[in-house]
Amino acid sequence: MWTADWWWKTQARLPEGATIAPVILASDKTELSQFKGDKTAWPMYLTVGNLSKDVCHEPSQHASVLLGYLPVSKLASFENNSVAGYQLFHYCMKLLLQPLVEAGRNDVEMVCADGYIRRVFLILAAFIGDHPEQCLVACCTENRCPRN
Repeated sequence: MWTADWWWKTQARLPEGATIAPVILASDKTELSQFKGDKTAWPMYLTVGNLSKDVCHEPSQHASVLLGYLPVSKLASFENNSVAGYQLFHYCMKLLLQPLVEAGRNDVEMVCADGYIRRVFLILAAFIGDHPEQCLVACCTENRCPRN
């Protein structure tokens, strides 16, 4: 991630001694029961883009943390109103990510891997999800191409 131009352009706008920590969110609605398909969980995980791939892909490094769970419900009242379903998802994400908003607007002092304390600005950089979740984030119908 640190090889991208956006990283260095963003870094150049920060005060002296500050750095960015690109936040990567990942989710995947998961079936918990093989016998009766109504038991599901929707975990939301968080990692940062400052980690090299050999660290973040190694489960023993604990590079990803469980941020929380999104509510899972049939929401029969939203079947004919996908906009309401989109709004509910985005409202839940707003509540879940609220603690990160302040850290993005103002810096947070953190101890870095080299032992120095640095001013860090958190920036939402990526969301990883399957096609239905990407469509939910983009507020577009699943049977349409999100690029159109």
